[in-house]
Amino acid sequence: MQIKKMTSLVLAAMISLSLAACGSSQTTAATSGQTSQQEVNAQSADSSGAKNAESAQDEGKAEVQQTEAAAKNESSVGKNILILYFSADNTRDVDVISSATPMADGTSSVEWIANIIHENVGGDLIPIIPSEDYPLEYDALADYAKKERDDGGRPAFEDLGVDPASYDLVFVGYPIWWYEMPMIMDTFFDTYDFSGVTIIPFNTHAGSSDGGTYSDIRELESNATVLDGLAVRGEDVGKDSTKEAVLSWLQGLDLE
Repeated sequence: MQIKKMTSLVLAAMISLSLAACGSSQTTAATSGQTSQQEVNAQSADSSGAKNAESAQDEGKAEVQQTEAAAKNESSVGKNILILYFSADNTRDVDVISSATPMADGTSSVEWIANIIHENVGGDLIPIIPSEDYPLEYDALADYAKKERDDGGRPAFEDLGVDPASYDLVFVGYPIWWYEMPMIMDTFFDTYDFSGVTIIPFNTHAGSSDGGTYSDIRELESNATVLDGLAVRGEDVGKDSTKEAVLSWLQGLDLE
């Protein structure tokens, strides 16, 4: 009986020790599992935080770029600049190329200058388009322009879509025809009152410079301020030296 009792006690002790070991193992495993999960969560949090930080940085860059773009646009709007230009090539057929107009890479000489001005001072760029297209062959255009001048014609032009007199600075470009502005430009200045506006003329020519047209504009718009214009030979459009001359002229205007 005593031997059986001792044997039972020994077995009970061994079972207790085994259960304790299992419990310890499970606790250790559970603890290890919790630690592993915590590490995963921590890594996930770190990764998420890094991604959030990177996203915030990207958003910050985007905001800066948007702010810079807005500031640039606001600068142009603040200056309230309009660039108008007329050429025989200003027709309702955008693909037309005139033999009567000096060209630079498919662009009329006056438009070429207007584009340089626009690229450097901003503002709105608008062509003056005649209601009736001009002849595009040289001799035909010359005859047409001479008759128009001799008759004191006032050819109409299409709606500009803006009120040019509402701008602070208005660049006005045109070619010289028969030693003066095309008659459509007289129509233009007859149409609008530029009192208080600064007008900046520019033109192309074949040897007559501005033809006295800057003085003509001052007489037509006596209540406007007319700055020194720029006269460019048609044969010189498209040249680097001519572009430099346009840029130098713009700098000299002190438009800031």
